[in-house]
Amino acid sequence: MSFSFIEIWHQAGVVGKSVFVLLAVMSVYSLGLVAERLRRYAAARRDSLAYVERLRDLLGKSDLEGVVKVAREHPRSPIAAVVAAGMGAYVTGVKGASAGRVGVDLVEALDRSLERVRDRQVASLKRGLSGLATIGSTAPFVGLFGTVVGIIKAFTSMSATGSGGLAAVSGDIAEALVATGLGLFVAIPAVALFNYLSTRVEELTVDINDVSGEVVAHVLREGRALPETKAA
Repeated sequence: MSFSFIEIWHQAGVVGKSVFVLLAVMSVYSLGLVAERLRRYAAARRDSLAYVERLRDLLGKSDLEGVVKVAREHPRSPIAAVVAAGMGAYVTGVKGASAGRVGVDLVEALDRSLERVRDRQVASLKRGLSGLATIGSTAPFVGLFGTVVGIIKAFTSMSATGSGGLAAVSGDIAEALVATGLGLFVAIPAVALFNYLSTRVEELTVDINDVSGEVVAHVLREGRALPETKAA
């Protein structure tokens, strides 16, 4: 008997084939998810770097409304989304205030808005990673299930034929070992890629927190209303 995968597939039973198909689906799903997340993180980093460069200039000019407007030009940047939401709430509050100085309530509103949108953006960045972690943790057990089924078939064949020779059970043993190998083949990359993507999310989260902190620090340091409202 040839021990090619095609031959083992034809020799495998319904349960064994189901295990193979399930592992193949898990592998394709994990690879597709990783490719989509990598593109998302690359776009987020690229747009965020471009926005932060503009943000420095706008904050230097105290053009807070410009901060919100420019953020719309970078829709894939989580930093832009967070800063735009927080600064938008702050600008609205300043315009509605009668005094020229920034009240503590406005700074708190800014901080709450930043935190709320930051949490949503981080959750968006983590989307799908739980599924990748699930595949990494369950694929070996799916493969193990196929192994158990293959071993049971081997003993059943030995009992049915009354022969204990290797030739009688070699196909079933091969099926069991292939199931184990496929389970590990799916799980190991999934775990490694999950750890890598989690690191990318942590890096983006740190960047979001740093820029958010800089925005709050700028407002506290300046302690002024919008430029056009100072003369009021």
